[in-house]
Amino acid sequence: MIKKSTKSYYRDDLFLQKLGNNIRKLRLERKMSQTDLAFKCNDIDYSQINRIELGKVNFSVSFLSLLSKALEVDTKDLFP
Repeated sequence: MIKKSTKSYYRDDLFLQKLGNNIRKLRLERKMSQTDLAFKCNDIDYSQINRIELGKVNFSVSFLSLLSKALEVDTKDLFP
């Protein structure tokens, strides 16, 4: 679904949900909590990790790179 606001931008909610699910799967395989992952991502708030895993955040490519480093995987491995 594409959401509209005063600014026009593209948002693929289904893709964000699949991406978030994959990030959660990788995190759990590493026996990390959301707090652990948030700490490894320059000490962001764990609630941001929660929103990403639920597919509620259309986050940046730079943050995707940060997540891959924190999870110790290639960036491509985050994608569903």
